[in-house]
Amino acid sequence: MPGRREIVLIAASILFAGLLAEISLRAIGIAYPIFHRLETLRGWSPQPGLSGVWMTEGEALIENNREGFRDRDHPLEKPAGAYRIAILGDSMSEALAVPREKTYWSILEDRLAACRGGPVDVMNFSVSGYGTAQQLLTLRHNVLKYSPDLVLLAFFTGNDVWNNERALDGHEDRVYFVLKDGQLSLDDSNTQTTRFQLKKFWRGTVNAIINASRLFQLFREFYTRTRNATRSDAKPSATVFNPESADYAIFKAPETAAWRNAWATTEALLRKMRDETVSAGSEFKIVNLTAPAQVYPDSAVRRGFAKALGVDGLDYPDQRVAALAQGAGIPAISLVEPLRAYADQHKAYLHGFENTRLGTGHWNETGHRLAGETIARTLCANRDN
Repeated sequence: MPGRREIVLIAASILFAGLLAEISLRAIGIAYPIFHRLETLRGWSPQPGLSGVWMTEGEALIENNREGFRDRDHPLEKPAGAYRIAILGDSMSEALAVPREKTYWSILEDRLAACRGGPVDVMNFSVSGYGTAQQLLTLRHNVLKYSPDLVLLAFFTGNDVWNNERALDGHEDRVYFVLKDGQLSLDDSNTQTTRFQLKKFWRGTVNAIINASRLFQLFREFYTRTRNATRSDAKPSATVFNPESADYAIFKAPETAAWRNAWATTEALLRKMRDETVSAGSEFKIVNLTAPAQVYPDSAVRRGFAKALGVDGLDYPDQRVAALAQGAGIPAISLVEPLRAYADQHKAYLHGFENTRLGTGHWNETGHRLAGETIARTLCANRDN
C-alpha cells in the first residue's frame, strides 16, 4: 500500500502532466469551448468573446463578438455611407459548421457591396435553437440599437414554426409568446422558476470550469464525438427522411390544434417583428431558407417522401409564409426553387457534411454560397435606395 510520500508524488505527477497538457493545448490553439449559456430573457444565449473549434458537424473556427453572436464586432453607429443589414435566424444562420467567410451572410455582404458600389455592413444576430419568439426578443434587445437599414429574418421552416408552440416544442428552457384574442403576450414562466435559476447557476458554473481549461474541453469533445458516433451508428439508414417523424408535419396543412396554434402564433410574431422594425425606421424582409428534404438532389427521394407524408409536394410551409408576407406587405425571398434547381442540375448536396450525413442537417459551403448569391441578386434587383 503506497505511503503518504508516494501519494504526494503521484498527485504531483498527475498535476504536472495536466499542467503540461494544458500549456501544450493552448500553445497549439486547440479549444472546444461551450458557446451558449442559459439566461432568463430568452432561455439561452451565446457567450461573448469565446473562440474555438466546432466539429460536431462540419468543421470551423468559431469566434463570438462582444455581444456573443458569431460575427465580428460592429460599431454601434453605422459607418458613413454604409448599407447595414441585420440577420436574425437560428442554427442555419449561426452556421457553426462552416468558416465565417463561407457563411451566406458573409457572401451576401461581399456580393451586395459589389452590386451597390459602396460599403455594406452585414451583422449576424442568429443563435442556434432560436424560434421566432426569441428572435423577436433579440430584435428588441440587440438589433434595433444598431439602426440597421434592413432587418432580414432568415426563416427556417424546418423547425421555426413548431418552436413557437409549447405543446409541440416542449423545450423546458425556451420562452414563448402566446396568442390570445389577437394579442401576443410573453410566457417566460419557465425561466422565472427556482428550477431554472438553480439550473442556470449550476450550468454556468460547470461551463465556466470547462471553458477555463483546454484539457477539460478536450475530454468533453472526445465524449461528445464518441456519443454522437454511437447514436449515428444506431440509426437506421434505409431511408433518408423518416415520414413518421412528427417534425415533418410542417409539410402538411395543420391537422391538429397545436399545429394551428403554432402557425397562428408564428404569423402574429412575423407581423409584430415587421411593426417594430418599421417603427424604428428600418425595413423588414423575410428570406425563406431550405429544409433538407426540399432540396435533396434526387427527385425520386423527394417524391417518395412526399407520397409517404400524403402530400403532393414539400413546399406547403413556403407557400404559406409567402401568402402571409404578401397579405402583410412584407417583402419575402424564397430560396427553395433556385436552390432545388441547382441541386437537381448538379446533383449537389446543399445540406450535410462528410462527418454527418450528406443531404441532411445544415447547409454546407455549397448551400451557403448559393443562398448568399441568391439573396444578393434579389436585393440588388429590387433595391430602391
